[in-house]
Amino acid sequence: MFWHNFKYSVKCILREKTTLFWTLIFPLALFTFEYLSFGNLMESDEIFSKIPVAVVREDESDTALYETLMALSEQGDNQVLDAEVMDEEEALESLKNEDISGIIYTADASLTVLESDVYSSIIKSILDQYLQIRGIYKSVAEKDVMMAAEIVSGLMTDELYYTEVSTSDGCQNEYYNFFYAVFAMSCLFSSLAAIERFSRLQANASALGMRRSISPNTKLVSVISEYMAILMIQFLIELITLGYMMLFGIDFGNQYPAIILTLFIGCNIGISIGMLISALKCGEGTKTGITCGINMLCSVMADLCANGIKYFIECHAPIINRINPAALITDCFYALNVYDTYDRFFRNIITMGIMSVVLVAIGILILRRNKYASV
Repeated sequence: MFWHNFKYSVKCILREKTTLFWTLIFPLALFTFEYLSFGNLMESDEIFSKIPVAVVREDESDTALYETLMALSEQGDNQVLDAEVMDEEEALESLKNEDISGIIYTADASLTVLESDVYSSIIKSILDQYLQIRGIYKSVAEKDVMMAAEIVSGLMTDELYYTEVSTSDGCQNEYYNFFYAVFAMSCLFSSLAAIERFSRLQANASALGMRRSISPNTKLVSVISEYMAILMIQFLIELITLGYMMLFGIDFGNQYPAIILTLFIGCNIGISIGMLISALKCGEGTKTGITCGINMLCSVMADLCANGIKYFIECHAPIINRINPAALITDCFYALNVYDTYDRFFRNIITMGIMSVVLVAIGILILRRNKYASV
């Protein structure tokens, strides 16, 4: 009897176009618009690129600085500048049009910029280092030319006295918090399917509920079959969402078993919330409204709308993040990408698992105890 109920529950869920829209189409559309809006901001804002500068040579005697700038402009992995020799008038025009970040005068190693920013600071530091080395060379050369050459050679060599160790292979892009929040919202939206299906088990909610209440099936078998059917469909939807995001090049790391576990537990807690709300003695529309309100509030607090809300809550009321299912789901993704241990990840998984079990137990208890004077 369980498999009979399970099979027809799956068919009914797949025919509910409204529910499938909110659990599948809406999250995919939301992610698509988010990606188009700021999916590449990390590359444009945070990844360093070569700095375009103009080099003005007033005479041919200032070869030292000129050769240094040309060396920094050589193509390769260590290219810092994109230097182009111009006359002063042409350089000022390019600077005015913002085609370059600054003008370097080789005669006195001076710099002209429109405004102070990161690029101008980098150029200034290059020139300061050049002037410092030149000053040291002149000072030492007055006493011993051979010693000056040796000292300058040492100053020009970058010595590393530390070992670089990566603590994580995951992506550190802060904008990924929005994509994690889409997963959290999608998992919580499985509660909408739970509202629709579990309401069909209650005689006071629909005619179908009346017929099922007087059927020979035990209430526990009906509840479990509905739960498993919703879980299977919603988990497949999350896997589809994960694959869709990966097609856009979103890097979730390589810990896919843990990611899949997060989505599975996330679906469970979403369904359990819907099961509990469906047991309330009110109309289905009211139940749906309550569910949507809770889901959106949790998602917003997990950085769905603005990055930093979750961090603000963590600083002022961390207990909210410990019980907010959306925050726990996003934190699982964050922990997998940032930390090299699973302590924080499993803490979140265990918390969500306990919450799911408690909510399901309460929901089953209420649904099984529902009695009706007449059907």
